Amino acid sequence: MPHALDLGIARYLRHQYEEAAASFREVLRADPGHAAAWSFYGMALAHLGRAADAEAALSKAVELAPQNGEAWFHLGVARGLREEWADAASAYRRAVAIAPNDVVAWHRLGVACAESGDESSASAAFERALVLSRDVPSAETAPPPRPVSLLDDHVTEPGEREGGREAKSWLDLALSLLSLGDQEEAIAAYERAYTLDPARARASLFRPMLRLVTTVGSEPAPPPPPRPEVV
Repeated sequence: MPHALDLGIARYLRHQYEEAAASFREVLRADPGHAAAWSFYGMALAHLGRAADAEAALSKAVELAPQNGEAWFHLGVARGLREEWADAASAYRRAVAIAPNDVVAWHRLGVACAESGDESSASAAFERALVLSRDVPSAETAPPPRPVSLLDDHVTEPGEREGGREAKSWLDLALSLLSLGDQEEAIAAYERAYTLDPARARASLFRPMLRLVTTVGSEPAPPPPPRPEVV
């Protein structure tokens, strides 16, 4: 039922999670083996705070599509919404093992590792994301675009990436790197976000936090010498 699925995705992207869940249930009644519908259904439930139901739906999605990195990515997002960071990192690791060039999944893995206290893994994930983001092929050598997947969480309409969400991922990365003390790479990530969505970047907390970190990390000025006493 492509119409109900597309309608559900459109509702999901407009944050109409109750309505989106209803559309996905309609798809699943007709086709219980539809992995994409289970994945988006689980995400809608996660946003509605129905943690147990969301986990069950997303587990069904990865059971039906165990080699689909985006299904694992969705599971990581849902766990992150519940701040179950170690479990989220586990799901993101499966996602990047299947799709090792997914920059956003590497970003999210870094955030999940950082939040769970695994700073070395977070740094490695952020570094990998930055390497991938800089490895932009020329027009002559660029591979054809990958087929559109209905499990892609970064779309405005099915098949189109949303620049604002991509910019947000770069801002998340910049803030995480800043929290880890890597100012140079944090600034590079912020600049990438700025090229994608200048207004969102300017409105973010990155620049105030950078000023705060720079101020706190700078050497304090030495106190002035005592004034000589007047006899």
